[in-house]
Amino acid sequence: MDATTSARLLQVGQSIISLISAIGPLGLAGIVGYLIKAKLDQNAENKRKIRDEKEKQYKDFLHNLMGFFEAWKDEALQLQFLWDVYTNAPAYASDEVLRLAFKYIASYDKTKKIDDTKRQLIYAELVIAIRNELNSIVGEKKSDLKKNEVKIMGLDNVKEDTKKQFLQNLHKEIKT
Repeated sequence: MDATTSARLLQVGQSIISLISAIGPLGLAGIVGYLIKAKLDQNAENKRKIRDEKEKQYKDFLHNLMGFFEAWKDEALQLQFLWDVYTNAPAYASDEVLRLAFKYIASYDKTKKIDDTKRQLIYAELVIAIRNELNSIVGEKKSDLKKNEVKIMGLDNVKEDTKKQFLQNLHKEIKT
């Protein structure tokens, strides 16, 4: 190999090294950026799944709570709610939601004589606490609902047999 070939190979090698040096940080930054984005996307997806699962649990929780309201009174739902509060909710509910659930149950203590209006406010606090918890999982803002906006309306004008049919269908839905 003569001197010009060696010089030319040395020059090509230095050009390749210069090119790799120039592209290297950009390529490395691109790879690192891609990996970070993939991790953040996975984290967001995991949070969404957690929120969806908690939302399902809380829907069942509130569904069963309906059995306490005069127009929707249903002992099976009441028992299911109590079962859920004492067995399942401690595993998934926030401290605030648990405290409000216990407060709601205590509102039925006949010695305390709490009226339905106060009980409705406890229910409203419970609903808002649940919404805030679900929103916080995915970084959404707190609910701006006010206690007086969350109400359970009765079905006083619905025929009793229609109400019974509705509740029977709810029980079938729970079992499936």
